[in-house]
Amino acid sequence: MFEITDIDALGRIGKLRVKNKEMITPNLFPVVHPIKNIISPQDLKKIGAQSIFTNAYILYKNERVKEEVLKKGIHSHLNFSDGLIATDSGAFQQYMYNKENIRIDAKEIEKFQEDIGSDFPVILDLPVQLNDNYEKANDKVNATILRARDNINHRTNKECSWFGPVHGARYKNLLKFSSIEMSKLDFGVYAIGGLVKAFLDYRFDITIDILLTVKQNIRPDKPIHMFGLGLPQFFSLSVACGYDLMDSAAYILFAKENRYFTLSTGTEKLENLDEFPCHCPICCDNKPKEVMKLEETLKTELLAKHNLHVSFSELRTIRQAIREGNLWELVEQRIRAHPALVRASRILKEHMHFFEVHEKIYKPKGRLYSSSDGIYRPLIERYNNKLLNNYRVPLGVKFLMILPEMGTRPKNSPSISKWIKIIENNALVDIHLLQVYFFSLFYGLIPLELLDTYPLSQYESILCNDKNELIYKVAIQKCLDFLFKHQSFYKKIAFLIPNQYENQFGEINDFSNNDPITELYIIIKSKFKDAEISKFKNLEELLQFFVNK
Repeated sequence: MFEITDIDALGRIGKLRVKNKEMITPNLFPVVHPIKNIISPQDLKKIGAQSIFTNAYILYKNERVKEEVLKKGIHSHLNFSDGLIATDSGAFQQYMYNKENIRIDAKEIEKFQEDIGSDFPVILDLPVQLNDNYEKANDKVNATILRARDNINHRTNKECSWFGPVHGARYKNLLKFSSIEMSKLDFGVYAIGGLVKAFLDYRFDITIDILLTVKQNIRPDKPIHMFGLGLPQFFSLSVACGYDLMDSAAYILFAKENRYFTLSTGTEKLENLDEFPCHCPICCDNKPKEVMKLEETLKTELLAKHNLHVSFSELRTIRQAIREGNLWELVEQRIRAHPALVRASRILKEHMHFFEVHEKIYKPKGRLYSSSDGIYRPLIERYNNKLLNNYRVPLGVKFLMILPEMGTRPKNSPSISKWIKIIENNALVDIHLLQVYFFSLFYGLIPLELLDTYPLSQYESILCNDKNELIYKVAIQKCLDFLFKHQSFYKKIAFLIPNQYENQFGEINDFSNNDPITELYIIIKSKFKDAEISKFKNLEELLQFFVNK
């Protein structure tokens, strides 16, 4: 059973229950060897693992161990009786090493997984390679669906929660077809495969494109797993795209290559570190140069444990971000770890409508916009769409006033608070004839009457006075789209562009000559022919402008 308890972006906190055991999502299955491990499953549990992933095919091919596991069960064999275990059918070996000569009987390996008591068995699928031509990819997708149907007909252990693999690689129509057809079948978890090779090459853009294509076509009531994606700097981005589970051996494979996980710069070579930047038990008790001198197995164990500490710490951070409604902020921080992550994040804007549909109406905390990436958030997409398509200029309005943003939300600005009082108490212009907007770098135009509504009353943002910056250009365009639509209402338009303003700390600052409101004024002045347009340095002169004939 899968129970969703909280959401942010497409990310979900959930409880996944199998055989009276429970794990929280999003979460990671560390991959362990079924016979020999540098880190024991119990040590994995101490680090934070609620579940592990192992390979049923290796057990099945080892006659001595096979009989033992059939007698005592996989949980006893791995000494992980209080955790959940997923088992792979051997398809991963075929995929990763392109060993199509590995012969596995689907019914036999699937029955074996049931017999050893796997919590999450995986059917013997045919993963699609990135370099497969369309015909070959199509054949693999259809063969996997047929095997999935056969699996349902031959199941004997009703306590198992089967993984149903989805494939298609770069072929979006195949991904969609696979997602829809697999959604019709009874699987406890749906899992997207064929990602590892692109992922290992840091082709995160391809990975995200695949993930979002599947997410938009798979049934939403079941958890979705990613086969083999285990770099923690990618976790937040994948969770924001709606993925609940992942498995990976990267923690130990990277450790064998002396590679050390970080969130800020990706992976680092151990020999390049003078000190550990992490505060996990491994890093607190050791120094890089000391670890480098250790015997190979012990060195790998320590690095692998550190890599797992980072991985589970990041998952806890992600879950807390979902609870606080801050997952987008976390994603924007994490993608700075590598240019390939930044490129991949740009794909999100192509699916912004899908994100917006699932975005919360309200969040418990205000929003922070610390970079231009914030303009692609679904919350802003929703506001701009509603303002452009749903907002109506009040009846009787003839005059438009546009005031600047001051680097903080309007209610926090002493200057804006003073302006609002002057406007509301002025004796020159009937307030019902006047429409007041604030020009926001992220939201575009904010009507005065909406200042106290979420999220317009709860945000902090950067400033940008560079005309070449995307955020500057987008802000101008948002305003133009709205003003062109409603220009017929306004007989006069006035811009307040002061010489100075008071910030939230009571300090007097010069107002930038390059503020985007100045550029907006220049464009409106040149393009609006039916309205009288002017700019002013103080509010009293501006109000007098509306009175003058």
